[in-house]
Amino acid sequence: MSEAQIIKTFKALSVTSRIQIIKLISKRKLCVNVLAVRLGITPSAVSQHLKILKKCHLVHAECYGSITHYKLNKEIMRDFSVAVGNLFTGSQEQWKQSLKSKT
Repeated sequence: MSEAQIIKTFKALSVTSRIQIIKLISKRKLCVNVLAVRLGITPSAVSQHLKILKKCHLVHAECYGSITHYKLNKEIMRDFSVAVGNLFTGSQEQWKQSLKSKT
């Protein structure tokens, strides 16, 4: 995961509703309307949040007829977690290595 991707991911996760979406879809696939009801926000607002999360590759969309379900991209979340862990607990060399290995 590049440094630019890590920064972009931090920005995407800086909004409470997006964190809540991540928590909900980490358990199972959900559609916009279900997410809207669970979060107490409009489907339009959920769609805007999902658009940002998709740009960071944090979520996948799967179409089932006319309904789209969203699920967490666990591989990207794992890469992000490792990179952040190296940033805060590892040495500068580990941080640089994690950036190099993902680019």
